[in-house]
Amino acid sequence: METTEFTTEIPTELSAVITGEAEHVSSVFTKLWEQVAKILPSLGSAVLVFILGILLSKFLLKIIGRSLEKSKLDKTAAGFLHSLIRVILYMLVTVIVLSVLNVPMTSIITVIGTAGLTLGLALQDSLSNVAGGFLILFSKPLKVGDFVEYAGITGTVETIGILQTKLKKLDGTAVYIPNNQISSAVIQNYSDDPSRRLDINFGIGYDSDTELAKKLISDILDKHSLVSHEQAYIVRVGELADSAVIIHVRVWTTHTGYWDLYYDLHEQIKQAFDKNQISIPYPQRDIHIIQNQEEKL
Repeated sequence: METTEFTTEIPTELSAVITGEAEHVSSVFTKLWEQVAKILPSLGSAVLVFILGILLSKFLLKIIGRSLEKSKLDKTAAGFLHSLIRVILYMLVTVIVLSVLNVPMTSIITVIGTAGLTLGLALQDSLSNVAGGFLILFSKPLKVGDFVEYAGITGTVETIGILQTKLKKLDGTAVYIPNNQISSAVIQNYSDDPSRRLDINFGIGYDSDTELAKKLISDILDKHSLVSHEQAYIVRVGELADSAVIIHVRVWTTHTGYWDLYYDLHEQIKQAFDKNQISIPYPQRDIHIIQNQEEKL
């Protein structure tokens, strides 16, 4: 029985082509590795510098924050400066890392300039918020801890950042308002003066003793600890309404005691009126029924 042998021979030309391509690929990888080997020390150093830079920046920010708290600088300026210093430190760390990577300083400046121009055009609103933050910082229409009203929103100023201001409403919800809107808007600041006037109106019936009602209110105001006696209060009949005599009460108190006094007066005056038969009218309507004469028949 005869056996057939199969032999596979690669043509000389094809073998030369494969060998040439293999050598080319090997050369490419060799050059690539040489470049990576050159970069690796700088890359490792850059990563190390970046980590140390961030840690050092956070450490410095803590020290600066404590120093600002101990200084006589108000909380508004302190918070704004703290935010600004944080941004500057992080930018400085970025520039140092690029320098470690052997990026030429002229290239870094060019990139920063180009990026700044591009960001300036793209983030005009954000830059106006930064400018608004500086206006708030220096003109001081409000500061941290103030109770203010803006566009129908009332709340306590918690923070004034680089881009926005945070208000805490009475119900606990937070409202964030861009700085450029606050710097150009009408702000009603209730904390600008430590004293604040409380205006309350009480309605009593026409058949009630008006002088007695005024005396009861005055007695309560004289005894209440939150009423400021440096400024005289007012208890006068201010309006003769359709179904009630309206007594105007105008009394001064501190900003912090405003709401406590508001609720105390309502409760105590209501109790005093009840004990002395001073009626507090409520809306009533008299209905007269006219029966048709034909229906009677």
